[in-house]
Amino acid sequence: MPDIYTAPSKKKGQAETYVEEMKDSKFWWKEMIDEVLKNVGETPRSVAMGAYNVRPGTHFVTQQEDEEVVLLLRAHPIINIPWIILAILMFIFPIILLNTGMFSAVPGKFIFMGRITWYLMIIMFVLEKILYWYYSVFIVTNERLVDIDFYNLMYRMVTYANLNHIEEPASVTGGFIRSLFQYGNVWVTTASEKPTIEALNVPYPDKVVDIISRLSEELEKRREQGK
Repeated sequence: MPDIYTAPSKKKGQAETYVEEMKDSKFWWKEMIDEVLKNVGETPRSVAMGAYNVRPGTHFVTQQEDEEVVLLLRAHPIINIPWIILAILMFIFPIILLNTGMFSAVPGKFIFMGRITWYLMIIMFVLEKILYWYYSVFIVTNERLVDIDFYNLMYRMVTYANLNHIEEPASVTGGFIRSLFQYGNVWVTTASEKPTIEALNVPYPDKVVDIISRLSEELEKRREQGK
């Protein structure tokens, strides 16, 4: 099973069930999320080609019963442009090379096999980059932060940090491109074994920091009230 997956769509009539659940004190965390998102001016949405998702309705493998995904973040798609350009150059490179006449004495079948091998390498390169971008995600829930770093099909690293164990998060932006497309880095200092958890090149880093800070404050406040 993948680390993240889409929850089943709500059936007709579940809106009324949700309202009833909100009245039940054990669902106070839903009210907390509603309040935080309202205060920062956010609504459920998905923008930047799925790099910024508010209340996406997805689940992850270690998600608890009383836990909801508030933000699902990926790196801004603009950062994929360099390797896309490289892939295009790699694709046309054999054509340019053959037009020079350097391999005129090489049998056609060897040239054909060489081109097939080259293009298979390009396909593997592109697939690896796409998978790395899509499955490397930063998740903010009402309870914790989850940083999933995907390296390849055989290896990934998952880091968790409870919201009540974090210090003040910070965002870092800079440069014309980052300012134009509104993306940057989010750094959160924690009291866990890994002192810093990070979300790199994510859209709207200031808003992400604001949501994390408010969730942490609300969580601590409501727990002090015994909820």
